[in-house]
Amino acid sequence: MSFSLCPLDPWLAKLSGQSAGLDIGALHHWQMERLRRTVRRAAEKSPHYRESFAQLPPDLHQAVLRGEFPRNFEDMALLPFSSAEDIECDWRRFLCVSLDAVARMVTLRTSGTVTGKEGKRFAFTEDDLGRTADFFAVGMAVLLRPGERVLILLPGADRPFGVADLLIRSLPFLGEGINLDPGLPLEQRLELPPHRLSFGALGFAGNPLAEEKGFLEELERIRPQSVVAAPSQLARLLCSSAVAEAVRDVGLRTLLASSEALSPDLRQKLEETWACEVFDHYGLTESAYGCAVECRSHDGMHIREADIFLECVDVVSGRPVPPGQKGEIVLTTLTREAMPLVRYRTGDYAAILPGPCRCGSPLRRLERVQGRIVRGPDGIHVVNPQKGGNRA
Repeated sequence: MSFSLCPLDPWLAKLSGQSAGLDIGALHHWQMERLRRTVRRAAEKSPHYRESFAQLPPDLHQAVLRGEFPRNFEDMALLPFSSAEDIECDWRRFLCVSLDAVARMVTLRTSGTVTGKEGKRFAFTEDDLGRTADFFAVGMAVLLRPGERVLILLPGADRPFGVADLLIRSLPFLGEGINLDPGLPLEQRLELPPHRLSFGALGFAGNPLAEEKGFLEELERIRPQSVVAAPSQLARLLCSSAVAEAVRDVGLRTLLASSEALSPDLRQKLEETWACEVFDHYGLTESAYGCAVECRSHDGMHIREADIFLECVDVVSGRPVPPGQKGEIVLTTLTREAMPLVRYRTGDYAAILPGPCRCGSPLRRLERVQGRIVRGPDGIHVVNPQKGGNRA
């Protein structure tokens, strides 16, 4: 069976200055330049990374300050990790811009948040969020056709630059980046010329807390071809035979599961009961919401290589593991302005898959997240509870 190429491929080729399609060697060179820039900028502007990198051997530290490190992807393993605990202790030590430049601040509190502390707080500039909107506009092209409608049940539609708001704004630019002129404010970049709607899609915000009755009303009002929701939301709605009938009646074609881990069992039930194609997306606040998304081959989630570099490390030793072997996902941002992250331990347990995708894309792929890594007095464990809700 033949499949279309991942829509991220031509987007990345354009971003990295390639005119004859995506060459993985040229992409890696482009990524290395951004890694060096990120590491150097973090060392110069972030008090946390300035102190952390100062503990490196003198020759490596000087190479960082000159913008000559890392020399290759393997060199990343020589840099120290950062963690959620570091950010919870004092997020301001990660900030690399003035507070006036921050367009959105997100605070995450968990059961492990220490009383009296602010929780994990992440800051984003307009351009940070504009790049996420770019990724959404391109990644959603695999689910939607021009002129289609999508019902979005994720939170944030009522907040400027919330995840649902960014997704809704990006959809009229389906299949292409919208961050065409970084010098313009995001609001101006998102103004919609009339011709946009001839090839874009339309997003509508649903009630994230809607149960059966509310969801049925939204389905009838919008009659979407696609739905974006968290697995825990979908699991609740899946219990209703009336919802299943309504979903079939409106002709729902695709469904994107996001914000939480999607279990194989729930995925199969959704595909069988709702008769639609299910796609998985891996996103976390630390990545400015978007991180990796499936193509139509459903052979792993293609990583957002324009803005993110992922590693997979052994949960005990911290050493990189080969493709196909599970470990902790470690994130480094390539373009983040407000709070660049270098070797940030996400706590997610998964593998970076070996070889190319069946769709033909050379981009690396992430398997679905298998669990959360918990470190405690009794050792290290991988557990099922997921961030933001109960694991489906």
